[in-house]
Amino acid sequence: MRYIAFFKVPPERLEDFVKGWTLRAQAEEVKVVLPPHTLYESYQGVTGFVVFEVDGFWGMEALKRSVDAGAEVRLVPIGEDAKVSENLDKYHSDKLEAERRWEDVRYARVEDVGLTKVLEILPLVEWRSNDEGLKVETGVSYLLNTDGGYTLFDLSLNSEQEDPSPLLHNMDRLGVSLDDIDTIVISHNHGDHVGGGVWAKDKTFSVTGRQIDLGGKKVFTPVPMTYPGLKPIHSEGPTKISEGVWTIGTISNSLFGFGLTREQSLAVNVEGKGIVLIVGCGHQTLPRILERTEDLFEEPIYGVVGGLHFPVAGGPINIFGLYPHKLFGTGKLPWDPITEEEVQENIRILESRKPRLVALSSHDSSDASIEAFSKAFPDAYMDLLVGEKIIV
Repeated sequence: MRYIAFFKVPPERLEDFVKGWTLRAQAEEVKVVLPPHTLYESYQGVTGFVVFEVDGFWGMEALKRSVDAGAEVRLVPIGEDAKVSENLDKYHSDKLEAERRWEDVRYARVEDVGLTKVLEILPLVEWRSNDEGLKVETGVSYLLNTDGGYTLFDLSLNSEQEDPSPLLHNMDRLGVSLDDIDTIVISHNHGDHVGGGVWAKDKTFSVTGRQIDLGGKKVFTPVPMTYPGLKPIHSEGPTKISEGVWTIGTISNSLFGFGLTREQSLAVNVEGKGIVLIVGCGHQTLPRILERTEDLFEEPIYGVVGGLHFPVAGGPINIFGLYPHKLFGTGKLPWDPITEEEVQENIRILESRKPRLVALSSHDSSDASIEAFSKAFPDAYMDLLVGEKIIV
């Protein structure tokens, strides 16, 4: 991704900043397209600019830390005409493919769903926590406890590829062992759900900064994926995970810059209550998740827990004035962001199901969206916080 960075530095520090920026760029593996240029005189506080490229957005976190204290920087994403045209062509062709798949693919109703008397959802990684000893990230990982055992839903981001990862750190602090977990389910092959972009690009995953022995666990993935010593199950269609726990199968969407994304959610049938949906990012869109679930199961929808990607007022991360979640991952074009009206329309669609549990992930939605959901469902809404269990 190519950016122009406008910077504001006190005149007496400008020369050192320009030299230092070049060194930092080399250290952070940033490709400098146009070296730092200083303006003859400042304009609206801007004293210079630089044009550079990094791999996606997430490398920007490292760049952010490298900026001198006292230097203000604002980023603007730019692109070459040919690259933008290529991305637009792919976006539109993938959008047509996603629509075709949605219209053409229908699954038979699941007659024997099964039941679980117990459903406990423990966020192991999320963007928020009330415990300073727990690590937060713009990724998710939830531990589900049902009658059929423990299922780990997604593996978070581990942006620095730490070992132990934030996921393992939080598990240790919360008294959770990998040995306790029977099954892993991956919602979709994005870095913030498979343990990092370094794994996503190779269609694999990891619970920490290296691929450790997972002891023969069952793994269900939305696209064909690999892991040393394991044979992950490609659960493209609705698939039984354990008694009362199913995937609803993948639903495709075209994401600008990411391509055709296939994502699956979990449906947990809780005795005497109904289906609780566990969602990773909601790239499939909430209406299609609900429609697919109602096509598959006779049981009513009791609740929705997880990410729905509603960064209407920004998102969890502000990188030099940019909100990556607002620009990308919405299923729309970067210059046509999700609006408050669209969030309210999704709320109305969910309201028609009269859910008894709603918990929206802060890893990919803005505070304004979370507040809107909280107000719309005052008796059903619960915060998703690392370490705070939701018992259904």
